Amino acid sequence: MSQTQPTHGATKAGSAPSEERAIALELAESLGITRQVTETYSVGGYHYTNIGDAIAQARRMTTLERKLL
Repeated sequence: MSQTQPTHGATKAGSAPSEERAIALELAESLGITRQVTETYSVGGYHYTNIGDAIAQARRMTTLERKLL
């Protein structure tokens, strides 16, 4: 059984990136790898995966801003 070296994003001559992505996704699926997309919320330079935490930070920032004005 031969092994191939990873390309680390390099594109083979003559193949489009979308073709390589499709091949990679097919290989990943055959290996049992699943893709999960995580929604994130940004507030004042911080990133949250929980909307409640993002809202709480936004409220803290708004309260602080009012005190400073």
